Amino acid sequence: MDQQQTQNIEQATEQFTDSTQQVFRTLADRTVALQESNLRLTQNFFQNWIEQVHNRAQGVREATQTLQEQGQRQREAVETLGQEGTNAYSEFLNSALSFYQEALSTASQAAQSNMQRGAEAFQQGVQAASQATQQAVAASSQAREQAAQDAETSNGRRRGSRSSS
Repeated sequence: MDQQQTQNIEQATEQFTDSTQQVFRTLADRTVALQESNLRLTQNFFQNWIEQVHNRAQGVREATQTLQEQGQRQREAVETLGQEGTNAYSEFLNSALSFYQEALSTASQAAQSNMQRGAEAFQQGVQAASQATQQAVAASSQAREQAAQDAETSNGRRRGSRSSS
């Protein structure tokens, strides 16, 4: 083989190596970008879900407040009717309404407490998912850097073997 052919082979090998490195870099960059996009998408999904949970909790609170107000109005109406009726009938209705309001208040407090616990547990899940995704992005970046280093090392060996030939 003459020197021109050897030089052409070396040049083709170098171009192939450079091309391969570029492909791997592009692939690694796109993988990282995709993972970052997935992270943002996941975070947006969970943030929207949390907002919906908070909105629903607010709706439950408002409905509970409305029910309490309606209960209060009903109690006042019953008291007015009870004043016109017998004292025994009035006491019976007042005790029934008080029981109703206590049960409603207890149920409301339990619902609010459960919603808050659910939102906290969900937030912890979001944080865990976010951390896992960030770790995956970091691992992908390390793999890309390792691939680039391996490719450069491979180029260095080829150049070293050419210079010793």
